Amino acid sequence: MMNGRILMKVIISHDVDHLYWSDHLKDLIFPKLWVRETLAVLKRSIPVKDYFYRMGRTFQHQQHNLDSVMALDKQYGVPSTFFFGMANGLGMSYSKRKASSAIKRLIDSGFDVGVHGIAYQDIDSMKKEYEEFFAISNLDTFGIRMHYVRFDETTFEKLAKVGYIFDTSEFDKENRYLIKSPYKVNNTMWEFPLTIMDGYLPYKFDDAQDKTKMIITEAIRLNQKYISILFHDYLYSKGYAESKRWYEWVLKYCKQNSLGFISYRDAIDELEQANE
Repeated sequence: MMNGRILMKVIISHDVDHLYWSDHLKDLIFPKLWVRETLAVLKRSIPVKDYFYRMGRTFQHQQHNLDSVMALDKQYGVPSTFFFGMANGLGMSYSKRKASSAIKRLIDSGFDVGVHGIAYQDIDSMKKEYEEFFAISNLDTFGIRMHYVRFDETTFEKLAKVGYIFDTSEFDKENRYLIKSPYKVNNTMWEFPLTIMDGYLPYKFDDAQDKTKMIITEAIRLNQKYISILFHDYLYSKGYAESKRWYEWVLKYCKQNSLGFISYRDAIDELEQANE
């Protein structure tokens, strides 16, 4: 802290895209990964060591790293939110039954959970995802982020009508980051623009570190009260060593530079109080 003052608050979240090897028996996620990563190592975009770890991991039963990420977040006092899919698509193929077990374990561990949405245009499909998550989680209120941060000009209003208390899908893929304050949709749902997303940072640690520092410094200069950071739990592994190192570093960096951690729910409480 600087003179006991928090400069800005950081919201950490995790999209849970994969759970188990068997979930992908009927899709092409692994063949696509084998081709993509082989091309990457041939182009020297990733180290050879990472390549072999990634190839080996595709044959392991567990495809998530929820326990390791939970432990790290607890170590740094991070009240993170984990988003789970209620429908399949774009490589997310696990069942609601398998998601239910992980969701309940996270809630029991003191973490918040929300929906990792597939439907972003059809309101009936959006309602179905909402209702199925409600039945599994037993939470009265919760938020959402769209898989692959997909949205159009109608998405946020539809999500507000469905009943979500927040969404965090707005992201600038062209510029690869977004510094923008939270705002309310239909006077019912808060939109928290996604500031930093792991997959849109350079893979090399030094470059990712420099880009992150630049974004945070600019957000502070613009007097942002909140920024949000997304880290996919499956990246917390030896096959993605640079991403793993970056996430460990960013938590330390926030702690050491007067940046506090906050959940979406607590940020909403602060925003609502400020608007009274």
